[in-house]
Amino acid sequence: MPKIGYGSDKRTRYMLPNGLRKLRVTNVNDVDVLLMHNKSYAVEIARTVGGRKRVAILERAKALGLKVTNPHAKVRTEE
Repeated sequence: MPKIGYGSDKRTRYMLPNGLRKLRVTNVNDVDVLLMHNKSYAVEIARTVGGRKRVAILERAKALGLKVTNPHAKVRTEE
């Protein structure tokens, strides 16, 4: 028989320390899905997303009031 072990509680499984759950995003339309769930989900931009699309995702997430877990990856600032 399998034992219960050291698994996480179902209510807190896959939850970040700030209390939000991650949703991986690859385009701007994926961000619009979280319009009504901005208090329970955080956006994680996929690593395969390029620079231009990443900036567009960041702007849309900021407009919707979403938390982005990796906002500085692959984004260069103009100096």
